[in-house]
This record gives sequence, C-alpha cells and structure tokens, in this order.
Amino acid sequence: MPAFNWKNAPKENYRWLVYGVPGVGKTTLSKYLKGKTYLLSLDNSFRRIQFWQGKKDIWVIDPQKPIEDLNAFAESFDPSQYDNLVIDNLSNLQKLFFVEKARETKTGLDNKMSDYGEWTTYVTRFIAYAFKWNINILVTAWEAQNKITDPKGQEFMQYGPDIRPNPRDYLLGNCDVVARMIQNSQSGGRGLFMQGSIDTYAKNRLDDRKSCKVEDLFKVDESNV
Repeated sequence: MPAFNWKNAPKENYRWLVYGVPGVGKTTLSKYLKGKTYLLSLDNSFRRIQFWQGKKDIWVIDPQKPIEDLNAFAESFDPSQYDNLVIDNLSNLQKLFFVEKARETKTGLDNKMSDYGEWTTYVTRFIAYAFKWNINILVTAWEAQNKITDPKGQEFMQYGPDIRPNPRDYLLGNCDVVARMIQNSQSGGRGLFMQGSIDTYAKNRLDDRKSCKVEDLFKVDESNV
C-alpha cells in the first residue's frame, strides 16, 4: 500500500466548542474567524453584536418550531460557499426543543421520558451531519456545573457545557478544542481556558496552549497539526 500523501490531502478543518455564562462574549468570538462565516443563530444574541449588524449570512431559528426550522437549514445550507459555520448556543436549542415537546402534552408544561431520548438522538445526528461538512465549525453553549464521578467513585462538580450528558459527551469527543470562556471581574478582559482540570472540562489537541486571549483562539499553527 502506498504511503499517504499529505500534500494531496483535503484542507484541514477544525471544530471548536466554547462555553461560558450568558453575556461573556461567545458570539463575538466569531469575528476572529478567518474567511467567510455563516451564523446559525439559536438564540438571537447576534442582534446585540455590532460585527453582525447588516450581514445577510445568518439563519435565525424559529423558536416556535425549532426542529422543523433546523431541518430546513440543514437541507438548504451550502457549506462550499463558506469557510466557517458558527452554531451559536446549542444550550438554547435544547431548551426550545423541550418547550416544543411540552406543548404536545395535556398541560403544555410537562415533558415525557421519551422526549429526552428523542433529543439525544436528534442533536447527535445533527452534529454528526454538520461535522461532515468541509468547513470550520464553532459551537457555543451556556455554562453549567455537572456532577462527575471519578474511577474511584468520588463525586465532584465540574464546569462544562449546558447540554444533556449523552449528546454533550458526543460533542466533546468530536471537537478539537473545548474551551471555557471567562471574564476578569476587575479588568473586564476575556480569555479562554483550554486545559482540563478537576473543576473544568477543557481540551486542546491542536497545540500545547493551556489558555489564550479571545482574539488568539483560532490562530492554529498548521505546521503542528
């Protein structure tokens, strides 16, 4: 079998997942992506960001029918026309999904047990479908503290994306970088943790950076990939 020719390989694409509290600046990160970017807005937060004012490369999810609308996006989006796709706030899509499913119940407030399995299947299939596109993808999510059990049975709380466990773990496993975004309460500066710890889920398999400034997140050294 001939050796793999890296020079003729398809271009390298990356998958980033950034999570943090609402308002920390996750959507604003998209302005640092190089090339042409499309925004899939799942929570309308782009409307408050100057960078996205007047731009047309945006799909705003319909909160009254989020799943039907997301299916329409997946069918119509042409990734060959863009360098980057931003899937902005998967946590909000999760909330919209369960609100929509609750409407189908008698009270309009409760969710059935089957809804949780359906959400896992749906969002996993959507991420798998999107991640096959030949395009860079940035996914954002809100932050939550999740209970983690280590191999010795010890439980502790860990910061991570606010997404239900099974689809969350699938997403974490398929991203090159998972970073927690924070803001310094004194200086107002924003940065990203890219190295995991007992209290924070993070990873970086692209280079050896443990943290970075927001403007440096997407500066990937191609020679080290």
